[in-house]
Amino acid sequence: MKKQGIFGLIGMLACFNVQAQSPEIAISAGSFEVFEDSSLELGVEYRFAAQESFFNIIPAIGINANTDGGYWAHAGGRYDINLGERWILTPQLAVVGYEDGDGQDLGSGFLFRSGIEIGYRVAPGSRVALTLYHMSNANLAKNNPGSESFMLSYSFSPFNR
Repeated sequence: MKKQGIFGLIGMLACFNVQAQSPEIAISAGSFEVFEDSSLELGVEYRFAAQESFFNIIPAIGINANTDGGYWAHAGGRYDINLGERWILTPQLAVVGYEDGDGQDLGSGFLFRSGIEIGYRVAPGSRVALTLYHMSNANLAKNNPGSESFMLSYSFSPFNR
């Protein structure tokens, strides 16, 4: 059942078409289940350009995995709030297709992810950031323990447009 959620999300992502002007790639590492028995989490995310026609929301898709054998894909949106010339606060929301492996059973293969990120612009088109996010099934299943991740990421724009 959980694998069906992941394959359904991947199918949905294949239909996701956004014209980006300056996309970014983010690479992250951190702690899955940061407030419990944590494991290493790694991830990569593709961030499209902000969509001026949709309130400057930044569409994003990504994949993550942890050392407990869990893996997931997400698709959602981010919104950058500039806190000066270099600091950025970014709330984010996404839907998630999740497979727990030998790790935390989050009650469903379909989850929601919400988080907040504080970032620092190192140079134009690149930033270092800390992110805290929560994943859960929003009580769509009987079991809904949720999980929190704390991540350090580096994002950059390899495409100069």
